[in-house]
Amino acid sequence: DRTAVRAPMKKRRIPARNWLMLIALLPGLGGCAIPAVADPRAVGGLQFLDDRVLRADDGPLRIPAGGLSEVAAVDAMSPEGCERFVFIVDDREEKYGPARALEAELIFDLARHRFSVGDRRWRFLATATAPDVVRPAIIDGEALRVDRRSGLFIWASEGDTWRKSMPGIFESTPDGVLRRAFPLPAVFVPDRPGAPGAGVRPNRGFEALDVDVDGRRIIFMNEDSLAQDGAAGAPGEGPPVRVTVMNRQTGDMLGQHVYRLDFFPDPPRGDLRGGTGATGAVSMLWLEDGSYLVLERAFRRDAGVRIRLYHADPAEADDVRDQWSLAGWHGRAARKTLLGDLLAAGLRADNWEGMAFGPDLPDGRKTLVLVTDDNFNQLFQSTIIAWIALPSFDEVRARRPAQ
Repeated sequence: DRTAVRAPMKKRRIPARNWLMLIALLPGLGGCAIPAVADPRAVGGLQFLDDRVLRADDGPLRIPAGGLSEVAAVDAMSPEGCERFVFIVDDREEKYGPARALEAELIFDLARHRFSVGDRRWRFLATATAPDVVRPAIIDGEALRVDRRSGLFIWASEGDTWRKSMPGIFESTPDGVLRRAFPLPAVFVPDRPGAPGAGVRPNRGFEALDVDVDGRRIIFMNEDSLAQDGAAGAPGEGPPVRVTVMNRQTGDMLGQHVYRLDFFPDPPRGDLRGGTGATGAVSMLWLEDGSYLVLERAFRRDAGVRIRLYHADPAEADDVRDQWSLAGWHGRAARKTLLGDLLAAGLRADNWEGMAFGPDLPDGRKTLVLVTDDNFNQLFQSTIIAWIALPSFDEVRARRPAQ
């Protein structure tokens, strides 16, 4: 039963100047004509369990619930089936208040494969700053994880390079004190506002990060290739994304390797204006053996939307931390294996951007909680929380790599 958490939000009139922006956004629940690009043969053992829709008025303090770009688990599930999650918001503090995350209680019925949404509250990320910490001028929250040992939030902002606000990775307390801004390796820093010749490109910054179980290391990846790294490699090699491991205490870079994105559409189509593009890496989860999961989202108005989940193993990948540019680089990237096509598994065709581990099922399977980002799109009203079950990781590792 795919139901809303509460009554549907009231319809609002959309100013004419906003229609062009809305048309460009991803599809939602309102009968959008953008098709799902799904391969029924690529379900890969994923099982859709349940989902719930959040409406704008489900947000506490009359702040709309929307713009949710990532989800992170706060604590383990209680004996009553309750588990707390936080969902970071990406409205750049321009619409409904300070940089924030929605904390929500999800109540799971493991036997019936159902969940409901319980109490909700806002967690603000930077209402105060520690000494010697400079608050970014623009916060565009895209990635978030919680260090379960300390309760601290580790999060990323894409900033706004057009307005000279740089992307960054930060640490905050749950009550909103910005404690730290981590140093970024020079390779990520844009060399000029707008369309840079080097560094992170506009709106293609850090949407995926995680913290290891000890809270000592941070892993992060840019959504798309850096400006100096080029769009693709040899034929069949997707754009190179840098996956970086950082020492959380010192901020030193411990290693960096390449993860290659998929092309979209694939195979290429000659009838599309601008040719074939790439997907974006919008979320990641670090596993204890050093491998990780990646959520790849692809969208074009003229080609549709595709959402895939991959397992990546960097054990044999080359270290590229000393490579300023990856243009023309043909080294060894992370071994990439498709776990499954999420839309083929039953998720709605929408702007899926975040994922976190949910509670294990009685049969031992791992699960994911996923969230869509509606970009405060009142036309589509699509903020969705979903719950899926994963196949065995042993079975996944035995599959043939995707690249």
